[in-house]
Parts: sequence; structure tokens; C-alpha cells
Amino acid sequence: MSGAPAPWGALAGLLGVALTLGTGHVMARLAFSSGVGVLTAATVRSLCATALVLALLRLRGVRLLPLPRGARPMMLLGLAIAAQTVLVQLAVQRLPVALAILLFYTYPFLTGVAQVALGAERFAPRLGVALAAAFAGLVLVLGVSPQRVDGWGVAAALGAAGAFTAALVLTPRWAPAMDAAVRTAFTMGTAAAVFCGATLLSGAFQWPGSLPAVVGLLGLSLCYAIGIVALFLLLPRVGPTRAAFVLNLEPVAVAGVAWLVLGEALHGAQAAGVALVVGAVIAYQWRPGGR
Repeated sequence: MSGAPAPWGALAGLLGVALTLGTGHVMARLAFSSGVGVLTAATVRSLCATALVLALLRLRGVRLLPLPRGARPMMLLGLAIAAQTVLVQLAVQRLPVALAILLFYTYPFLTGVAQVALGAERFAPRLGVALAAAFAGLVLVLGVSPQRVDGWGVAAALGAAGAFTAALVLTPRWAPAMDAAVRTAFTMGTAAAVFCGATLLSGAFQWPGSLPAVVGLLGLSLCYAIGIVALFLLLPRVGPTRAAFVLNLEPVAVAGVAWLVLGEALHGAQAAGVALVVGAVIAYQWRPGGR
């Protein structure tokens, strides 16, 4: 894609985001298997993310009131983040988990298409090849096989991909002059408000009833908070397309952390998939000046 290459420090930050969010998925598996509800997890993690970004703003002495120009569009994108969370969980309920996650990870492709369609970037064949290679690697990592699928589940997974694509692409476009941390505060605050409201109306909040549940809930919430806030803070420096592409490493991080923490073995095809995804990301980033 066109434009100057992103700083390697920012790219290292994105790798940290992928690892952190991937670890959060493993912690979520522990929490859910220990009885923590999806709405409880979504509420706590969104509150943690909001608290983190508000703490950063307080340390910098930045105030959110009166509302700056561009705040309302960021609140709309907060609804997109909330929708993405709900749709991913719906997809996981109606589809095999691996297939649901694979369909959600069409968002790097959708992000690249959206950026080209909006005239923000030029199409580069090298990016198309790298995206195709990374997606093929994810198929191997996740072990997806042909099977009958639920149409609503597919729609939910693709809807989640579209919602996250909108958040990545529109965040820097709708409020380009707004500080990244301020944008993130309005986005995550809106998502937290949605889940808090849903929790109060449904009465579905469940306090963790065991130590594994507590560890899982705290782990997934902290990992999500750090990962998602860091992602949106890095977004102005790396751009939506590059950010989405590097986040192809997130499922790879899930597989790696699950291997280290839970002892889940990687089979030959999965290991090959990991190598393919990592190789695609490195090859795309390595060429000076490419974007």
C-alpha cells in the first residue's frame, strides 16, 4: 500500500497487542469453562478497558468535558465494538469455534478493501498475496474442515468482521484531529455503557464462584483492556490495513499460549499454519517502503 513504512517500534507494539489479546482468549476459555457468563465477561472487560484509558488521560491531565468535536461519531463506533462482541459470541454458539474465528478473521481482508475503496490507500498485489497466505495459514492453525454450517452463524461471524472493520477504518477518518486516547475513551466508554445497561436489564451478571473463574475473568479482562487500548492508540501510527494484517497473528498467539499454559499440542498441519502466518506477516513488513 502507499505511504511510508510504519515505525518498527509501533509494529512491535502490534505484536504485543496480538499476543495480549491471544492470551485473553485462553483466559476466556478458563473463565467460561468455570461458569462465567458471556455477558458478565463482556461487561467486566469493557469496564476495565474504559478504566485503563481514563487513567491514562488523567495522568496526562486531559479532560473529556465539554465534549470535543468528533465525540459523537466515536460513540457510534463504540456501538460497533459492542456489536462485534455480541456477534462473535453468537457465531461461536451456532458454529464450530474454529470456523467462527476463521470467518471473523476475514476482517483484515475487509479492512484492506475498505481502505482502497475509500481512496485512503492504493492496492498493492503484494498485500493481496500476503493476506491470502495468512488466511490459508489460519485455516491450518484452526483446523477447519468442510462441513454443513448454520447460515445465521456465518452471518453473525461476518457481521462481527464488518463491525470491527468499521471501527478500524472509520476511527481515524471520523475524528482525525482528536487525540487517540480521547477517541478510545469515547469508543470503549460507549461499549461499556451498552453492556452495563444490558446486564442491569437482564440481571444476568454472575460473580465468579471459584478461583479458576476469578483468575479467568481477571485475566481476560486485563488482557483485553491492555490489548484493545494499545491497538487504538497505535492505530494512527500504523494505519488500519497494517494493523489488521499484523493481527492475523492473534490466533497464532492463542495456539501458542494454549500450548504453553494448557498443554494443548500443535499438530503438524497447525505448526505449518503458524509458520505460514508468521512468514506472511514478516514478508509483508520486511520490504522497506512497502505498505
